[in-house]
Amino acid sequence: MIRARKLLTDRRGAVGVTAAAGLALLALVAAMAIDLGGLALHARRLQGAADLAALAAAGNLDGAAAAAQATAQANVARGPLSVETAIGRYTPDKAVAPENRFNAGGGEPNAARVTLTAPAPLFFSRWLMGRDRVVVARDATAAISDSPKAMFSLGSRLARLDGGVANQLLTGLTGSQVSLSLMDYRAVADLDVNLLAFTDALATRLGVTAGDYDALLGTTVDAGTALGVLDALAGGRDGGALGKLTGAAAGVKVPLGRLIGVDAQAPDGLRAGLDAEVSALDLITAMLEVGAGDRQMALKLDAPLGVADLKTRLAIGERPNRSPWLTVTGTGAPIIRTAQTRLYIRLRTSAKLAGLAQVDLPILVELAASEARLNALSCRPNEAVEVGVRPGLARAMVGVVDESRLDDFKRPLNPQPATILSLLGLVVLDAKADIEAADTRFKALRFDRAEIDAGAVKTVASRHLADSLIASLLQRLELTPRVLNLPLDLGGLTRALGGLLAPIGPALDALLNPVFDLLGLRFGEADVQVHGLSCPDQGRGLPRLVG
Repeated sequence: MIRARKLLTDRRGAVGVTAAAGLALLALVAAMAIDLGGLALHARRLQGAADLAALAAAGNLDGAAAAAQATAQANVARGPLSVETAIGRYTPDKAVAPENRFNAGGGEPNAARVTLTAPAPLFFSRWLMGRDRVVVARDATAAISDSPKAMFSLGSRLARLDGGVANQLLTGLTGSQVSLSLMDYRAVADLDVNLLAFTDALATRLGVTAGDYDALLGTTVDAGTALGVLDALAGGRDGGALGKLTGAAAGVKVPLGRLIGVDAQAPDGLRAGLDAEVSALDLITAMLEVGAGDRQMALKLDAPLGVADLKTRLAIGERPNRSPWLTVTGTGAPIIRTAQTRLYIRLRTSAKLAGLAQVDLPILVELAASEARLNALSCRPNEAVEVGVRPGLARAMVGVVDESRLDDFKRPLNPQPATILSLLGLVVLDAKADIEAADTRFKALRFDRAEIDAGAVKTVASRHLADSLIASLLQRLELTPRVLNLPLDLGGLTRALGGLLAPIGPALDALLNPVFDLLGLRFGEADVQVHGLSCPDQGRGLPRLVG
């Protein structure tokens, strides 16, 4: 009895027993981990084989089953393998769940789905699970883009370049000092950038899977990072100008989906045969406009004019409905729009009216958004794209506005008549003027293949506008004199005012045009460029994996 009691209360050797039990449990867990790792590796290999088999089947829809079988067997090392192949229609509609976008059967197939089933062996877990293998199934779907798509942009006017104006504009857009020479700007304007190469390189820099354009366009990128990628692609052809801009652009956030728009029928974006070139300066300006639009920045532009002194402020708003600058589409959506713009000018004549006093003239120029949409495209018998374009409401006015509200695009400014001349308070001359251009209809522009390849830019102009904005505006001045018992020939004063302002209109037009050119805008005009047209052949396009 005493011996038995001692044996029961003896604690010696307890650690050894616990360690033995723990080691047995650890060995069991390790065995299961090895088998689970083997299962994961088998599933990954099977998925890779399914992806390759689906691509092979989609690339040869007439012999899809045989192509999938041969590809799968070549990529699955050993063991039994079941291959099921279905061909049908894939509809790239973001409103439909990815698993429901493929429908087997039907006419005019453009996709193939391949399902591979193969057993994975179990080594150490077979005694626990009561079997020596687990059946693993993986599937993949690949489709061929069989609908034509076009890429076009709105606002592309680089005919005029002014280094000083461009520096002030980019300084305002970036919030940092920009100082480039006119030669720098010409080098960037003449630099063509492959948009496909740029987006793929940008995806790599951002850690986004190459070819996943949905993910890429859902990303916000620092403009400095994007310009760094652009600089690397330029390979020195820009003369070092891009490197100078990279640091200045740092901190400007650019939502890529607002730079490049893709409709529901073009989820593969630029990969669908749209290997197109764009001007580097166009791309940079668009990125900075998109990035700066949220803060509705104001820009000061002060310039002597010879016949007058100017003080100007420029406000650039965000694009309406967060419209992209460029789109890839096979339908009429999305409609792309330019940014809203306001330019306020305070002009003082250098000469005095009738030798008595200088004239102060406030001028407001408003450019509402222009619009462009895809009307039609054709691949046979001739490749062509038709774009519908409507210049936005354009308006210029003489009048006084609240400058603190210049960058508030949600409310109209409503200029008030301006006192442009005061002679000791005895004779006061008020003035107002208003000129407006607006077309309610879209005008069709047709681009054939030769024009697309040549990068032709076409312009739609409002029919309700004279060629010279400021000159036309000043010709419409409505003068209201206010006289305090002083005999004065007001007719002579009015004629003298006309002579004083006559040379100012054309000179001011020449000064302002480079500002609007750099923004891709012009009073009552809209510029469009078609960058690419893809016309894939049924069954012979490049297949791609789809969700």
